Amino acid sequence: MVEVIDDDFMVCTDCLMIIANDDASGLDYSLDEETEGREQEIREAIAEIQREEGQIAVGDSGRDDELSSSPCACCGTRLVGARHHFVILGCGRER
Repeated sequence: MVEVIDDDFMVCTDCLMIIANDDASGLDYSLDEETEGREQEIREAIAEIQREEGQIAVGDSGRDDELSSSPCACCGTRLVGARHHFVILGCGRER
């Protein structure tokens, strides 16, 4: 049985693209060396969350926040910007 573990998982736009589409082309705004490091940072954060918590799934776009200073729940960036709603799903296992 799948259950919602976290229904308030808000991520930055960088994490959104990689989680939803496995696409890091949105990171092209930064320099090449920085892009590679940023992508690796995000992918490591995603892997850790999925290993420790559960699967990250797209949430309700109506709960997105166009301008937030809250840290990204995935990579932890504190840069002000959009935050997108996701949920963490688990399979009813004990944590």
